[in-house]
Amino acid sequence: MLMQPQSPDPKFDFMLKDNQKPKRRLALPGMSKPVKIILGVVLAVFILIIISSTLSGRNKGATQPIINAMARGQETLRVTHAVQLLNLQDPTTQAVAATTLSSLTSDQQQLKVYLANNHTKLSAALLAADLDKTTDAQMLSASQNNNLDQAYKTYLQQSLTKYQADLQIAFKLAGPKGKTILKNAYDGAGTLLANPPLKS
Repeated sequence: MLMQPQSPDPKFDFMLKDNQKPKRRLALPGMSKPVKIILGVVLAVFILIIISSTLSGRNKGATQPIINAMARGQETLRVTHAVQLLNLQDPTTQAVAATTLSSLTSDQQQLKVYLANNHTKLSAALLAADLDKTTDAQMLSASQNNNLDQAYKTYLQQSLTKYQADLQIAFKLAGPKGKTILKNAYDGAGTLLANPPLKS
């Protein structure tokens, strides 16, 4: 006599039945595939804009002190050019002026490249932030009174000291590459200040 298989206990029906509903993908109802792709691209661009603006905001805070230092250096270069045209008399002062031009021009170029690599644009207006035409009048008056060398040395002492202070502030906020450039610029200004014509 064959035994009839017993029907499973109804309490365990849940194990035998596939009650799981199929997983549904997140879908945008009633939209064609090209429309969905366009929406995805727009969303991605929007996210990139937000990230970019956040990063550029941080970058601005870190680069503004560098721009301030560059403006100080730019003004020192401008005055040094003007003084050279007025004819310095002392050969040691002439040498300091030439070294100042070389050193600060190198600083400016390196800092411009650094800022460009950090997506920071420079303008002539930003670099002219420390422009002071009264210095020109003072140097012209000193030249007419045969006191140009001393007037320029006094100016350069004060200007390079301020330049160092600006570089120090910028150094604290800069990245590793910026710190190297700023430290070299700071040391260069210190070397100029240690020269006999400027050493107090």
